[in-house]
Amino acid sequence: MANIDYKINYRNKKDYLFLPENHSAKKHIRIENIWFLYFVLSLILFLVLLKIIFNISIVIFISAIIAIFYFLFMLFKVVIVIKARNRPMVKISRKDLLKIKKKDLPIYTIIIPLYREENVIKQIKKAMMSIDYPKEKLDIIITLEEYDNYTREAIEENKMPKYFRRLILPNVNPKTKPKALNVAIREAKGQFIVIYDAEIVPDKNQLKKAYLAFKNHPEISVFQTRLDHYNVKQNILTNLFNAEFSFYYDLFLPGLQKFNLPIPLSGHSTHFRKEAIISVGAWDPYNVAEDCEIGIRLQRHGYKVDILDSFSKEEATSTLSGWIKQRTRWMKGFIQTSIVHMRYPIKFKNQIGGWINFIGFFFAVPGTVIINILNLLYWILLIIWLITKAPIISSSFPKPILYISFITFLAGNLMFTYLNLAGVYRRNKFAVVKYCILSPIYWILLSFATSRALIQFIFSPHSWEKTVHGTHLKNKNDRKENQNLALSK
Repeated sequence: MANIDYKINYRNKKDYLFLPENHSAKKHIRIENIWFLYFVLSLILFLVLLKIIFNISIVIFISAIIAIFYFLFMLFKVVIVIKARNRPMVKISRKDLLKIKKKDLPIYTIIIPLYREENVIKQIKKAMMSIDYPKEKLDIIITLEEYDNYTREAIEENKMPKYFRRLILPNVNPKTKPKALNVAIREAKGQFIVIYDAEIVPDKNQLKKAYLAFKNHPEISVFQTRLDHYNVKQNILTNLFNAEFSFYYDLFLPGLQKFNLPIPLSGHSTHFRKEAIISVGAWDPYNVAEDCEIGIRLQRHGYKVDILDSFSKEEATSTLSGWIKQRTRWMKGFIQTSIVHMRYPIKFKNQIGGWINFIGFFFAVPGTVIINILNLLYWILLIIWLITKAPIISSSFPKPILYISFITFLAGNLMFTYLNLAGVYRRNKFAVVKYCILSPIYWILLSFATSRALIQFIFSPHSWEKTVHGTHLKNKNDRKENQNLALSK
């Protein structure tokens, strides 16, 4: 059992926040964040002294710091990926699966949080019924908002089996997925828990694989599975989305695990020991990237994470507006997670495993936000300079900084494009390879979404822009084909 240094209140039904507020994203500006204001003021004072004493331009100094940050960020990902090549995931063989005795399998809880998912209820039913696990030992909890009549009617029409339990959520704020999970965790019967989003189609043997993985590795409390998409061919955006995920789940996360660095978990198809979730206070209902946050929180309190070699297929967001909203939410959650865990930076450093793990977290979570925002800023500066040749921009990048920035820009774009290509190539998705050349455009979109996330973080930090699922089923001619693709193993 981890050493938890805060009190947990599981009786709170006002907003289902079981954590103390200073460990939550409920309020961003707290007394614990004042250290950051001191840091900013100290940095400003330092820059002023540089200008006064050494006559060094503040703008040039900032440009130099940013150039170094870009280089270190690129170096971090290169090293991580190199290590990932020799990182074996936890594999469960077919032979091991055949040895499982039905009586030995425990009750397994599946939580499916739903809101306005009437388009994919039939797919949910088919996907869950296809899971190779004794039905009497499945505890499937579907959470529903009481005013979501569309989804409730779709469930009624599709006549779910008896082992599907419907849980009506209390009509209290915040109206977020983690609030739904916190309500459901109190009702879970299984010692192991997995969350599946509405559109998820897991490997039919995934629960058995997870059970054996937990049994064979009692020191591991969380298993992250690998994610893929069943609508890759829908359009250019879904191809690029798939290339990104191929890199992230096959190269980046295994590399983080190889170094024992903190792993930002996924919001679905992640398997937990229930006791681990309960012991740390469950999810933060005010964090819109609750998956990333609880992953970091579990690891800072001593719970170990590993990667299970099992796939879940999901629907790649296929519309630009939907993708922007989804990424805005993810990046806003990364900002929230960064602020919450950096409230006590020294304590966090000690709990997460020292300075190396602290730096790993910095590059993986807040660093991702920073780099995305800088990318957009630098693209704007480049366009302005190409059009106007403004001297103020040229003077901000003296030759040494300009050379470092240009080399990092060129090498970084080539390298990350190659890594996306390598990810899809490793998965034998050769048809996706040609789309990787468009990766820089995809990253510009990501920069826009991250900047939008920063604005939302200031003005509407807990708003949840829902992703619309089922777009791959809207074309009647392709519906049957896509359903079969989704459920193929």
